[in-house]
Amino acid sequence: MSDRLNQMAAFVEVARQGSFVRAAERLGVNVSATSRGVAALEARLGVRLFQRSTRRVALTEAGRAHYARCEALLNEFDDAEAAVSQLSGAINGTLRVTIPAGLGMTHIVPFVAGFLERHPGLELDLSLANRIVDLVEEGYDLAIRVGGQRDARLVVRKLGSSRRVLVASPDYLERRGTPRTPAALASHTRLVLEVGLAPRVWRLVNGADEVAIDTPSRVRSSDAIALRRLCVDGSGIAFVPGFVVADDLAAGRLKRVLPRWASPVQEIHAIYPANRFIPAKVRAFVDYLEGILREVQ
Repeated sequence: MSDRLNQMAAFVEVARQGSFVRAAERLGVNVSATSRGVAALEARLGVRLFQRSTRRVALTEAGRAHYARCEALLNEFDDAEAAVSQLSGAINGTLRVTIPAGLGMTHIVPFVAGFLERHPGLELDLSLANRIVDLVEEGYDLAIRVGGQRDARLVVRKLGSSRRVLVASPDYLERRGTPRTPAALASHTRLVLEVGLAPRVWRLVNGADEVAIDTPSRVRSSDAIALRRLCVDGSGIAFVPGFVVADDLAAGRLKRVLPRWASPVQEIHAIYPANRFIPAKVRAFVDYLEGILREVQ
């Protein structure tokens, strides 16, 4: 039975990673062991599960059908072990989490050490990425995201909220002048955060008033930390989450531009697969983050 579980684990991880090498790294075994496990599974089933080439590994039609079943079985197995482990009060294993880079670097990474100290048996696989990760397909336990989420396979829990704000360096404003109205932004250098459905359109609200700014941008980046650095260096006006620039505003390295205007409220969510059993490691990390992110602005 253990051989069959190992073979299924190898198959599922190769499917997730699209690579035998990366799958072996995730599983903590050598590549030949992963390859042998998949080959043994294919031999027992009498079908080819992957199309292999020098550049990529892709599931066959039979592989796609079997992947869904294997993943469900392995999840049930993990849930069963987690349920028993939880009775002892210990939290063990590996927690795979994906978090936006800006939020992660400013409000989560600084507190990770404290969480790990509380749970010495836990390993953390932390991905700081701004792309929308498919938790189910890519095998993540948890995502922290800013903004909405619609997927029946996932559970969404609000942790906090934030707004994007307009900021610029004192040097830039001295050189180019300070905008007094949203329309005046058209004559300034815009630094655009390429995140969301229409990132180049800045939606600004002030009470019941709302405007949309859509003018050419000088710099575009998916990394809020990079835009923050450019903004501090005087490269233009950025429209970024307030939590990314809070320290710079407090220290005077940046100033609010049009301080009465900001984005609509954006909620910060914890998102995890809608299994019947929520692993203790996920519950513990989400509870820990809620205390941190509740105060984010």
